[in-house]
Amino acid sequence: MSSDLTQGAISSWLYRLTAPMVLGILSIFLFNLIDTYFISLLGTEPLAAVSFTFPVTMMIMNLAIGLSIATGAVVARSLGQKDAEQARNWVTASLYLSFILGLILAVIGISTQSIVFAWLGASDELIELISEYMTWWYMGCVLLIVLVIVNASIRATGNTKLPSLIMLGSAAINGVLDPLLIFGIGPFPKLGIQGAAIATAISWAVAFIVVLRYLLKKDLISLAIPKGIVQQWQQLTKLGIPAALTNMLGPLANGIMVAWVAQYGTHAVAAYGVGSRIEPLAMIVIMAFTASLPPFVGQNHGAGEDKRIEQALIKSMQFLFGWQLVVYGLLAIFAEPVSRIFSEEVQVQSIIQQFIYIVPLTYFAMGFTLVCTATMNALHKTHLSLNINLMRLFVFYLPCAWLGQYFGGLTGLFWGCAIGNLLMGFTMLMLFMRAKNNPRIRQKLLSV
Repeated sequence: MSSDLTQGAISSWLYRLTAPMVLGILSIFLFNLIDTYFISLLGTEPLAAVSFTFPVTMMIMNLAIGLSIATGAVVARSLGQKDAEQARNWVTASLYLSFILGLILAVIGISTQSIVFAWLGASDELIELISEYMTWWYMGCVLLIVLVIVNASIRATGNTKLPSLIMLGSAAINGVLDPLLIFGIGPFPKLGIQGAAIATAISWAVAFIVVLRYLLKKDLISLAIPKGIVQQWQQLTKLGIPAALTNMLGPLANGIMVAWVAQYGTHAVAAYGVGSRIEPLAMIVIMAFTASLPPFVGQNHGAGEDKRIEQALIKSMQFLFGWQLVVYGLLAIFAEPVSRIFSEEVQVQSIIQQFIYIVPLTYFAMGFTLVCTATMNALHKTHLSLNINLMRLFVFYLPCAWLGQYFGGLTGLFWGCAIGNLLMGFTMLMLFMRAKNNPRIRQKLLSV
């Protein structure tokens, strides 16, 4: 049913788990970038409208990721303890819970979208465009949440290749349908910004069918409701709520940032929206590590191989430091052509370039924090992960960004973001070294 991650070379397992996730996460962000590119061809206002949706869509996606973190943690631990039946019950319980959660979020989202986006600073004209896009997106998010959670269950078995291929296939379908439905090519209707959301929903539906067939074929789920499902839901929510809150903090902070950026006009919002999509693409390897470390940590913790967890975390941070500096160099070299891809307006291009030259320099520091919190989640310490991220965003990142824009305008805001990342990365490194050298703290972190 699963790969045994408690045996063999750590570096080899990290590579085998992470490499497929790079492809999978790349497909997710290409998914967003493709949407952004085709919508940008409709003009600055549609691009700004979609930029306003980013904090909301990412908040919902990160809520799903929070529940998937809880699911992956309990499944991986069960597999580390060689209890395949219990792992299957966890997967099944999470599948039913994700459906219920998705339906609730879709109803709330559709009924409150005008209020939410007005609060974010969107004009009445933009809210009309936003509603065209988000109504369809909300209806499709039920499938998105299920996909995120069941993919985490599959990764917990040590199989990161299949979820990555599913995500890649979904992105490919979306990429094909986007121009057809947005611009009305051939027999397809011209739906504009609405077409992008419909293409997204269709791609999620196809991916869901593929995943469900696989889970049933491999006997990884049972359609019968497991005994004690309510207790399982309680455990999942106990772990998942702090993890979900942790993942929702990022979009919440991004929403605050969008509101601050909106003070500088529509061009600034459009450019920041592009930057917000470039950021996760630049951090793709970091995100791959945060997705691949939990199965490794969970199985090894379940088997009592805690020394391997510490070694894996050290190797991850060492690699990310060098990797992200290389990524920054490439971004700086190609900043101008990248900005021209997303806008023909010189003002928008200039702001995109400012973002690229300043903020990505410090992504390695953010990586230190994210791999540590991913490890905490896998150890069932989701409340500690939440506290770390609260400190990252509300002690360092947002205050530094506010001070930056207060003294230096939009450019100062970007510098504030960079300084906030550096300060938190250094703090996280110091906390890790303290835990590593203190047996009492280390034992407390490893206890369930």
